[in-house]
Amino acid sequence: MKSYEELLSDIEEDMELMGSSHIVYHGEEDGIITDYDYLPSDSCTISIPLKELQEKIQLQMLYNKASSHTAEADNNAPKLAVVFPGIGYGPDKPLLYYAARLARNQGYQILNVSYGSLPENVKGDRAKMEQAFELALKHTEQFLQNVDWHSYGSILFISKSLGTIISSAYASRHDLTVKSILFTPLADTFSFSLAGSIAFHGTADPWAETEIIQKLAQQKEVPLFLTKNANHSLETGDVLTDITILKTTMERVERFI
Repeated sequence: MKSYEELLSDIEEDMELMGSSHIVYHGEEDGIITDYDYLPSDSCTISIPLKELQEKIQLQMLYNKASSHTAEADNNAPKLAVVFPGIGYGPDKPLLYYAARLARNQGYQILNVSYGSLPENVKGDRAKMEQAFELALKHTEQFLQNVDWHSYGSILFISKSLGTIISSAYASRHDLTVKSILFTPLADTFSFSLAGSIAFHGTADPWAETEIIQKLAQQKEVPLFLTKNANHSLETGDVLTDITILKTTMERVERFI
């Protein structure tokens, strides 16, 4: 099996010769691209333009880098997963609930942060959003003040929307080495160091423009998984489609954990 670097080098050469929209066929094992060819074969059956194949492989490279961020963690020590909810999106909602269950299955203790009362109708109101951030961060500091971070061999942050800003700010303020799952991050999330993070965004999210989130994620080398036509909850309104989205998302989360 070729390395990512070898595959990307081959793709660049083929793009120069045949153009970025030229269709090739690639193979996957457990969702990981292993090779590609010009014609379909037993091992390469999925048709894809060269440019899109290049982007998928680059995403996989970033994903693997983020996944191995805490590779030196003490596997014999306790593990802690902290859940940072969004405004109106608590730990009982699908993305946070199932992500936490997956973490628990991997031996993580689960701690759900509570922010207390926050301003309402913050969407589109910068002043209210900043006020919500300050209040939520203050409550988070109080809520987590007795956590002995050094006693855990591995720390996982699971966050949603406003919670992605809070979790990133908290990790930066306390100089914590964590793996982080960012569900529907906001633009302000990317003002912090996000090493070891993966992110999920819906292209119909009214809280964050896709082009801006893509650009910021690229700058911070955060693997960003896009869901077409999905809103701020990674939902489309079609129940069966949303179940499929949730399954695909949680498969990526499980591999990352």
